[in-house]
Parts: sequence; structure tokens; C-alpha cells
Amino acid sequence: MNKPIQPRRTKIPKGTLQRLKLDGLPRWVHLIGLGGTGMVFVIFLFLFLIFKETPVWDGWVPADELLNPEYGERIYADSFFRTRMNTWSNLVYICFGFYAIAIAILDWKRAYPLNRGYLSATPVLGLLFGLAGIYLGLGSGFFHASLTRYGQQCDVGAMYALMICMVAIAVGSWLPKIQMGRNRKIYPSWPILTVLVVFGSIYFSYYKWEYSFTEISGYLTLVLFLFAIVSLIEPGKYLQIGWFIAGVVAILTGSKIRDLDIARQFTGPDSIFQGHSIWHFLSCLLFVFLYLYFRSEERTLIKN
Repeated sequence: MNKPIQPRRTKIPKGTLQRLKLDGLPRWVHLIGLGGTGMVFVIFLFLFLIFKETPVWDGWVPADELLNPEYGERIYADSFFRTRMNTWSNLVYICFGFYAIAIAILDWKRAYPLNRGYLSATPVLGLLFGLAGIYLGLGSGFFHASLTRYGQQCDVGAMYALMICMVAIAVGSWLPKIQMGRNRKIYPSWPILTVLVVFGSIYFSYYKWEYSFTEISGYLTLVLFLFAIVSLIEPGKYLQIGWFIAGVVAILTGSKIRDLDIARQFTGPDSIFQGHSIWHFLSCLLFVFLYLYFRSEERTLIKN
């Protein structure tokens, strides 16, 4: 009598880099990540040296930050960079963005299956994640350099874009495929999510002043926390929760330093270590850690 065939389960790869799908990165990934960041740095260094003492933002509608400074760094009203370190520190977002784009290209070349994780299996969302990171670096840099109302709109609009990308990845991991039409044909969810990310980012960038960022970001954060909780108990799905916890610690630490900076209790106005620039670094770590959290996803694949 033949014994029934037992289902076989694929083993979850061991090792942090294998779980993150970041093992064996080719040199061109670092070339894009560091080279792209370096290119942006050189361009803005050139502009800064030329227009350092030029009031290029005169005539623009000022932001409240120029009229009633919130942060501790000294403001140079008649300069291309009205605040220095709070502007330069946005390069960390740009570096993250270029690396995310390069890794998305690598994911497309390697063609990971869904059981290796939703983010690595859908490089389009990884690409959008990287573009949103660059958008935030440029948008926030524009705001802190100009202290204009339009710069503030770009800054907050970019934060919406990055958070929408994270939520789209979380939702896609919950629902990687959907049934549509009368014949209930199964389609991947990433094209719909991609469209929603693009139009959602454009919408909130344009209508930034119509919404409370605290309220909208609270809703988006709730989705991320629900994803983290459900993923811990969902059968056959594995994520390294430590990355998520590290992201929470980073943003809480950054928020405390930001509050100290607002209270003028962190450093002096001419210090290299400005509280808000450190906030940029730590908030970027939040996105880096959440990116690694999503990449750590592995699914058990059952074969009969």
C-alpha cells in the first residue's frame, strides 16, 4: 500500500542578507546609490557657492518658519541656503532613494517569486519607494533652503508620498492578488496599487493645505502597525520584527531631539549638529528600517 504523499515546504533562507535579498550586491548598485547622491551634492554645492550671498528667494511667499522661526538654526535671509545644516542633511533621504531604485532594478533582474517577499517580488513598488525618497530629500531641502510656502508644500507632499508607498507595500503583502470580472480571473494587485500611489502622491502634494498632516499620517501609520501585528500571526509569513521595532525607536528618538531643538535646548544656532538635521537623519532611518522590514518577508511555499 502506497503511503500518501506529504506536502513539502520550502525552507526559509538563513542569514540576514539572504532574508533581506541583499546578498551579493553588484558594484553598479553602489554606483547608483552613492554616485546619484554625489551628483546631487555637487550640483547643490555649485549653486550654494555661486548664490551664497544672493537673496534669490526675495519675492516668494515666505513660510511661517521664516517669519517666526521654529527651529534653532540661524537663518540667513539673504542667501541661497537660508538654513545650512537643515538643508544639507536632506542628502540622507536622497541616498536612500537612489539605493532603493538600484535595488529595485536588481530585483527586476533577479525576478524573485512571491514566496521571497512581496517587496522584492514587485520591483515597481520598490522603484516608487526610491523615487519618493528622492522627492522627500529634494522637497525638504527646497523648503529649508528657501523657507517659502511653496517649499513647505513640496516638503509635506513628499512625506505623504513616502508614507503612501509604505502603506501600498503593506496592503499588497496582505492582498498580492485579486479576483476581478465575471469570470473571477485572478490578477496581481501591484498595478492598481501603483496607480493609487502615483495619483495619491500627486493629490496630496497639490492639496496639501486642505488636510491636516497629523491626521492623515496617523491613519497611514495605523495601517502599518496593523500590518506588523497581523504579519506576526499570519500562518506561512515571516518577517523580522526587529527592523520594525528599530524604526519605531529611531522616530521616537528623533521626535525627542526635534522637540529639544524647538525649545532651543539642543545646540546653538551655528552648531554643525542641529536638532532638526539630526531629526532628518533619524526619520530617514525609520524609512530605511521599514524598507528592510518589508524586504525581510518570506513565505512558506507548499508543494504537493
